[in-house]
Amino acid sequence: MEFEKTFDNAALDYDASRPAYPEELYADILRYKAVGSDSRILEIGMGTGKAAAPFLAAGCIFTGIEPGGNLAALASERFGKFDNFSCLNLTLQDYDCPEGSYDLIYAATAFHWIPEEYGYKRVFELLKSGGAFARFAYHAGPDRGRETLAEQIQALYAKYMPPKNRDRLPSKTGSEEKVPCRETKPAGKHREFSEQDAEALSVIPLKYGFVQTRYSLYHVTKDFTAEEYMALLRTYPDHMALDEHCRKKLFEGIHSAILQNGGTITVYYTMDLELARKP
Repeated sequence: MEFEKTFDNAALDYDASRPAYPEELYADILRYKAVGSDSRILEIGMGTGKAAAPFLAAGCIFTGIEPGGNLAALASERFGKFDNFSCLNLTLQDYDCPEGSYDLIYAATAFHWIPEEYGYKRVFELLKSGGAFARFAYHAGPDRGRETLAEQIQALYAKYMPPKNRDRLPSKTGSEEKVPCRETKPAGKHREFSEQDAEALSVIPLKYGFVQTRYSLYHVTKDFTAEEYMALLRTYPDHMALDEHCRKKLFEGIHSAILQNGGTITVYYTMDLELARKP
């Protein structure tokens, strides 16, 4: 199974279920690297365009690359009215572009799909001197206000989805990559994403020639009905990779637990931003 295709197969669920990034995050990026009408920006793995609007509003020349055809189509439909927008149905590996083309490159909960050594080197090549790379993502935590619900869901994960399934996912190269805080799911026992995790990510670009690295954390919540939460789970590759019996039991159990506890679940998201500059 090509795990990244899960997003494309559930494009509408992805667009409706995934959270929006806070305005403070975009403001921090644009303070770090100012952009204008003559700036060129590249988004890696743009999905349906949930992170594109603030950069398009700045009037920059915007290019998004997205390997999922359905996701790319939704992004093109959403932003096709902008003359400064283009979306290419490609992976970063397949994107043919001259070196030193971009003032700002960013990836929103997408860069973990790309092998580290290739990804950072490729971004470095594509950036102009003085250009910036922004890597940001969200990590979901359990419902802190409904302890019984969180415990019931944790028990379901322990039964139908052992921790090893949540901790390991194939990378684009086909090899397994250990990423304990990649996109932490809102239920099940796990270590929540921390400032130490963000700090560790922020120093990685230094190995590939970047300078002036920094990081920030943001916290938001999002409420889901039982049905809305099922749509969210359908966008997680490791959930959809479960065998049919376990996936059915897990989803049914979570759906029932939410209904038994008032019909709503609140996901506590931690969002991290890492910034780096090409000298």
